[in-house]
Amino acid sequence: MTTTMAKRRFGRRRAVLVPAALAALLAAPGARAEWRFTPTVDLRETWTDNVALSRAEDAKSRFVTELTPGFTLLNKGPRLKASANYQLHYYAFDDDGVEGVRHAQSQLRTDVRATVIDDLLFLDADGAIGQQPVSAFGPQVNGNGYASANRANVKTWRISPYLLHRFGNSASAAVRYTHDAVDAGRTGFGDSSGDLLTLNLNSGRAFRRLGWGLQYSLQRVDDSIAPESSVKMVSANTRYRLGEDLNLTASAGYDEYDYQSDGEPTKGRFWQGGVEWTPGPRTSLVAGAGKRYYGNTYNLQALHRSRRSVWSINYSDSVTTTRSQLLLPATIDTATMLDRLFIAQIPDAAARAQAVDAYIRATGLPAALADSINYFSNRFILQKQLQASVVFNTARTTLILSAFDSRREGLSLIQTDSLLTGPASARLNDDTTQRGGSAMWNMRLTSRSAINASWISSRQESNGTGIASKNSALRLAVTRQFSPKVRGAFEARRVSGTTADQVASYRENALTASLSLQF
Repeated sequence: MTTTMAKRRFGRRRAVLVPAALAALLAAPGARAEWRFTPTVDLRETWTDNVALSRAEDAKSRFVTELTPGFTLLNKGPRLKASANYQLHYYAFDDDGVEGVRHAQSQLRTDVRATVIDDLLFLDADGAIGQQPVSAFGPQVNGNGYASANRANVKTWRISPYLLHRFGNSASAAVRYTHDAVDAGRTGFGDSSGDLLTLNLNSGRAFRRLGWGLQYSLQRVDDSIAPESSVKMVSANTRYRLGEDLNLTASAGYDEYDYQSDGEPTKGRFWQGGVEWTPGPRTSLVAGAGKRYYGNTYNLQALHRSRRSVWSINYSDSVTTTRSQLLLPATIDTATMLDRLFIAQIPDAAARAQAVDAYIRATGLPAALADSINYFSNRFILQKQLQASVVFNTARTTLILSAFDSRREGLSLIQTDSLLTGPASARLNDDTTQRGGSAMWNMRLTSRSAINASWISSRQESNGTGIASKNSALRLAVTRQFSPKVRGAFEARRVSGTTADQVASYRENALTASLSLQF
């Protein structure tokens, strides 16, 4: 008990010291030059025939008025690059007695990259607030932010100072410390904080034919529900250059995961061999295969870019947790795909980022493509995931297609999820398969008007219980840029899926008119 209280007091001190350190950094002379603050406000009126995403016999139609004040904050100075985007959504209903809805929710995304001491000390930090699905087998977040079924407001933040040093052309070393925290405010899912130390030593340009690297990492996570856990890893890798565009790679090491299991191994040696092939600036392939303590392991990253398209295929398997996934950004995000598409037309990275952001705002494209649902669990999970996406762009249209196939298997004891799922659904998340895809199409009618159409569908199955659900969303929208700072849109959508109690299905049809202003 004393140890736990001491940890909580230490955590509270860090929660005070971290903002203070960031404030001191942001006040430094080199960080003040290029700040840009842009207030925003959105007004949205929605008619929906199922405001709480309930089964058909319980569906209630309502008018929903949404007021969303917010701001963006940007700085792109030589020593500090920072961005923040915040929105506070207020919802008002034509009947205040409606159940299964929320009246307010926040969204936040921040990112800071700073140079504290040139060529030596650097700092990364980020934070987020947003809605996340609690279960894969229930209503998903599909633009109906007023519904409260199967979702929680998750807060995450992370700060990471690190040291870099180069030993001439021979080698480079990096030491990084990361502290992070996840707060879901949800019964059964533990609030947690983590500390991670990583050490890296890699060969420099002097080793042109045969490169090498050494890595060590140690992570400890303190959870309010699950037992304290740790992850240790030590590894060595080599890269042999066969030619200008082909490398052979190999790695070996030792993993040690400190979690409670049903007798299955939680640690062991690993090895992997692979290739890196870059036949040109538009094409790259990284592939590998090997063995880890949980079995065979594979990885694949393939990318091809042409004048009008970008193709991407990725496969990975890893031991992960829900909290780790919550701390990561979207694995296939729209901005990254468009950045690759525009790289030939806009070589400068900063100018290209601005062009991508303006393009997404003007066309109304979503921030992320279809991906597997990161449902709540306190367990360690073996995740195997395949993702593919392609973007086509012409003078007037953009088409984005994506698909995924993901499997999650619980590794640590199932009892750690007993408060979250309940005894009757204990095996619901033990072994799950998710498959889905999306298609998004945009057509510019004029320099100020566009039509957007999107379709997203996914199927989730619990292999241990046989329970399955399907979620889909179909949208058609017209957008109009009235002026550089005023944009309007009209959208019709239809979403469907499984109710939060997993015993019935729901369907929602909605019409939305919105007006967005920047100041």
